[in-house]
Amino acid sequence: MPKLDANGEEIKRIPLLLVSKEESIDSPLDRRSEAYRHIAQKIVTTKPVPPVRQPIMTIPNILTFFRLLLVPVLLLLWEIEWRYTPILCAVVFILASLTDWLDGMLARKLKIATVFGAFLDPVADKIMVSTALVLLTITPPPPITTRLMALPVIIMICREVTMSALREWAAAAGGAAHKAVKVNSFGKWKTALQMVSMSILLVARQPISDYAAWLPPFITEGPAMLHIARAAFICLWAATALAVWSVAVYMANVWTHFIYPQVKQQ
Repeated sequence: MPKLDANGEEIKRIPLLLVSKEESIDSPLDRRSEAYRHIAQKIVTTKPVPPVRQPIMTIPNILTFFRLLLVPVLLLLWEIEWRYTPILCAVVFILASLTDWLDGMLARKLKIATVFGAFLDPVADKIMVSTALVLLTITPPPPITTRLMALPVIIMICREVTMSALREWAAAAGGAAHKAVKVNSFGKWKTALQMVSMSILLVARQPISDYAAWLPPFITEGPAMLHIARAAFICLWAATALAVWSVAVYMANVWTHFIYPQVKQQ
């Protein structure tokens, strides 16, 4: 028996799911149950994607693990009193810097970037760089003094702590805030200058007389190495200036999100 409305007219039954080209799940016509319509729409439109397991021991991640292992090696070599310890420390740091470039390049070229690698790579980088900066402050190459080294090192470490906190907040905020703290060109130039200057400063710790067998006399017998150390120290300050400038750019990008925070969608 057909059902009648308040005016005594027959209520047309409208099927819940698709039965014709004119009917759709989002039809403006009233359903017998609004709840059923939403349930049906969710079933039709929602396609659960099963999680895909990412490997941990990829080539880039192995290189990153290797860079982390070089940190205690650097510390051990620094404490060993041997004639060629300074140059060995420089070799370890340069090797770590090369793996920092190589793991990122391989991850992009081979398309094997992983979430774990994205987390571990900056951690390994910051641990190695911070360790080397502190060690250089303790025993810098001549004519650089500990007092001169302390200021750029403090600024750089404070910058890294600030950026880590800023990226953690941006990741939690999501959306435009997360995009605002992606690596910019200032950060890349800062990293390049930092690695080059620190490598030269580490090499300059080796007594100049020990390079006599490999370098021409005009370098080993004159003040050339002292000038090289000064130039490297200037490059370190240039990297420090770029570090401050880059964090200022990041802060400017996210400042709006501090003033007008958006609620993250659940």
